[in-house]
Amino acid sequence: MDKELHFKEILKENKDRIFRICCAYERDPDSRNDLYQEVLLNVWKSLEKFEGRSMISTWIYRIAVNTSLMHVKKESRLNSMKTGLDENSIDIAETGTEEKERKIELGGQIEKLYRCINMLGKLERLIISMVLEDLSYKEIAEVTGLSPTNVGVKINRIKKELARLMEGAKNGNR
Repeated sequence: MDKELHFKEILKENKDRIFRICCAYERDPDSRNDLYQEVLLNVWKSLEKFEGRSMISTWIYRIAVNTSLMHVKKESRLNSMKTGLDENSIDIAETGTEEKERKIELGGQIEKLYRCINMLGKLERLIISMVLEDLSYKEIAEVTGLSPTNVGVKINRIKKELARLMEGAKNGNR
């Protein structure tokens, strides 16, 4: 198959997942878009190296996470991430008042969730981003190098920690 066509197919199937990973690692919209482009470039550069020993989505996750980690490290922005939703994330302009209020509230909850996810450690952010994508324990284990059982334990701990962080954010502690 032609590399460009293959890349377009991969992008079509994985662009939303890649973007959500970028959201988990970078809050600033401009930096997030830069990171997204960086991930796509790394996928393009590595496409011929894919051996098919894992699912393509698992391979893409690995590239996206590694690129995100390097980006965060390079930019030294972990402690100074800006908050705020990208104005393109939620289309509020053309809806009724009640619908606008619901979207604003939902956007606030999503923003709070991402802020709380950003407070987690690197591995925990990776795992929860894959959980949000409905990956199986086996797929998560392939990406992280953990056993499926250990993945389950970590997911339960992460959920408890996120619930604690979200409660703290609700009470104004964060």
